[in-house]
Amino acid sequence: MPGHSKTIRDVSRALPALVPADPELAAPVSAELLDVYTKGLCRHYDELFPVIDWAGQTFAEAIERRDPEENPDPDREGAAALEQAEVYFKHRKDRLGHSRDACAEAGAPPSHTVFEALDRLDHLYTWIIATMQDVRWSVLIAEGLKANVECPGRRSFASSAEWLGALRED
Repeated sequence: MPGHSKTIRDVSRALPALVPADPELAAPVSAELLDVYTKGLCRHYDELFPVIDWAGQTFAEAIERRDPEENPDPDREGAAALEQAEVYFKHRKDRLGHSRDACAEAGAPPSHTVFEALDRLDHLYTWIIATMQDVRWSVLIAEGLKANVECPGRRSFASSAEWLGALRED
């Protein structure tokens, strides 16, 4: 298995386990606990950022160093691992939305720093999800291009109209 493919697969599989556990994201039930909750969210961001940053850089390097002649995901485990990790982070991102609603229900004014802390975490999750999607699509597109070269008899289409036209020809 090529090194870049193994890196993508391994980092994707390991990333959820490396991520620090969420602080108790069930939002505080009272306005008095909002400051404590906000500090926990900020601490979580500070613990989470280096892990997410490392993963993003590792993915970028793996794609950059990929040999165009090699199959980017020979066992098809890299794309699947990326997709599973995306689902994990989307779930965590959704939980932040529920926490935001709970903070508002607990009486947090819109200007409270808890919302800024929630936004920072949300942006971090959005970034790693987008990075994993980019890497996954890079792998899948490279796989498709390689398959096209290996099987020149296969046809590819630039648009749905072209595809429909080919169906009528056959």
